[in-house]
Amino acid sequence: MATPLYDRMRVLVTVNPIESHLRGLVTLVDTLSRLGHDVRIAVPGKWSGWLHDNYGVEIIDIGPSWLDPEFDTIVFGALLDGGAAAFDRALMMEFTSARVAGYVADGVLELSQRWRPHVIVHECTEFGGYLAAEVLGIPHVVVDIGPLEAVVQRLHHEVVRPGLTARRSELGLAPEPLVPGILRHLTVSLTPEEFNHADFDAPLVRYRHELPTRRDERLPSEFAQLPRDRPIVYLSMGSIGPRSTRFMRRSTEIYQEIFAALAELECSVIAALPSQYQDIFRSLPPHVHTMPRVPQSLLLGNVDLFITHGGLNSIRDTITCGVPQVLLPFFADHPGNALRCEELGTGIRIDPATVTAAGVRTACETVLADASYRRATRELQGHMRALPGQTAFVGELRHLMRKVDVR
Repeated sequence: MATPLYDRMRVLVTVNPIESHLRGLVTLVDTLSRLGHDVRIAVPGKWSGWLHDNYGVEIIDIGPSWLDPEFDTIVFGALLDGGAAAFDRALMMEFTSARVAGYVADGVLELSQRWRPHVIVHECTEFGGYLAAEVLGIPHVVVDIGPLEAVVQRLHHEVVRPGLTARRSELGLAPEPLVPGILRHLTVSLTPEEFNHADFDAPLVRYRHELPTRRDERLPSEFAQLPRDRPIVYLSMGSIGPRSTRFMRRSTEIYQEIFAALAELECSVIAALPSQYQDIFRSLPPHVHTMPRVPQSLLLGNVDLFITHGGLNSIRDTITCGVPQVLLPFFADHPGNALRCEELGTGIRIDPATVTAAGVRTACETVLADASYRRATRELQGHMRALPGQTAFVGELRHLMRKVDVR
């Protein structure tokens, strides 16, 4: 039943304009929209067609994108020169800067003069929406798309708090509190307690992860032709390599080791290989099928092993589908996610800095041969299925609005 116009919530979603970050929020946006609420995503206008065509969501244009070669050079240069910890610091310095968080906050505040939201929902590395909500005096909700622990635990005092204090001063707000301000009203997690946030000391709700699918997605034709007498391995290392020319060289070396291992493995392989790498890896064995994009939500439930970088989107997908993993974590939430998977017995972690073909092959053979990895993943899958559906988010938002006295 449609929500009456007088009862519709105006929900503004703010997100860094990176596809994986958008993917981490899109099912919540779709759920609220289907229930009749006025939900809009604040992103640069160039994303309008892509988001509407693929996911059917509406946007509000807040101007040109700040995501540019300068950003890539800073954060991926930090990764190569100083490792994951240096990358995380550089990333949070950029995300709390005037040119990112300040720019988005200004855009949202200007927007509010003609379309005032009741609540702002933002992903955990996007701070402009949070700052604008503080100025407007409306509730804000943070969604963990990874790496929330790094933001609120490891880097809050060192990086995030100083950056946000400067932005808050520019907006006439008090300094960023000692306890992360983004946690003040509500945190949303789409993972079971058994995986993370068990000790989270903040208002937190959990919902079942739903696999996001694009409108035009179909399983690749190669999948129907795969032999059924051997395991199917799915490889996707995300889109981090193409984001930096400098890092792409290292990423190519890692792919070389992985493909060398898969060439010797008795399996069928579906590999999501970004277009920038297609010419480099033209001469792969016939059982290894590469394509620029794979519909992960449709494919993952049909495979026996997932080789992944360990981003939270992919981890939630693997939990939902009950698929064990071999993980090569790079930065941000990847290392923590991979470590947790290894602790829970759902996969084997490999350091991408020292990866070898022999190591990848051994890890794949072990996970495929040892049924305990699939059992552990299926147990975690059961915990995920026990969580409330995302439609419960509507009631939580209404409760939050009453609590903060939004009129």
